[in-house]
Amino acid sequence: MTTAGHRSGAGASAGRMGEAARTAERAAQHRRARVLLPLLAAAAAVVGSAAGSLTNWQLGLVAALVVVGLGVRRLYRRGHNSWAVGAAGEARTAKLLAPLVRRGHAVVLHDRAIPGSRANLDHLAFTAAGALYVDTKNWTSDKSQLTVQGGTLRYGRYDQTRALQTVVWEAEQAARALGVPVRPVVAVHGAKVPAPRGRLELGGVTVVEAKRLRGLLRSLPPQPGWDSARRAAVGQLAERTLPPAS
Repeated sequence: MTTAGHRSGAGASAGRMGEAARTAERAAQHRRARVLLPLLAAAAAVVGSAAGSLTNWQLGLVAALVVVGLGVRRLYRRGHNSWAVGAAGEARTAKLLAPLVRRGHAVVLHDRAIPGSRANLDHLAFTAAGALYVDTKNWTSDKSQLTVQGGTLRYGRYDQTRALQTVVWEAEQAARALGVPVRPVVAVHGAKVPAPRGRLELGGVTVVEAKRLRGLLRSLPPQPGWDSARRAAVGQLAERTLPPAS
């Protein structure tokens, strides 16, 4: 019931969106290149000729090649791809959850669609503590930190209240589909969660450093009736009612 990789498991839908964004970016670069490469070649010829007249033709050729190389590199420079970053984070979370599955402590599904919505559920985990929805945040910028100011979570200067509200809504949709309470959790890669044990509660969401996620799930108190048979049954229900995100 668990899957891995971007095509059909954790991060699959984000990975596909990332690939689509990269394809569109490359197509736009090719369109610009058809206009700019002739201009770049002309500029390289001018620079090479000037350098050659001042020194020798070999150095002029080197100067021209440097101009072309720098121009092409700038033209085809890859932009930031938030979809690809998100997919990578989801795949890392899946790896963190995998040992719980192997040891029979959890049933886990990745990248499930919410019927009637374009949103998706990154990870659903069914454990002795009940059902949990884990949303991955790949906050890895060296320039930004997680902070809590007046009860508001911020990543850098950006207020994350809306993001937490979305996670609560997504957990509610999963609960409605499955007929059981679903606890919302945000697993943070990269940034340090500013709280003891790297874990805090805000807006009805448990925000935890991803490296501590497995420990969090193991530490939650067991809920009556959530034995291995029920975990398997709810997992099978989720397979039917929450299809893989397309």
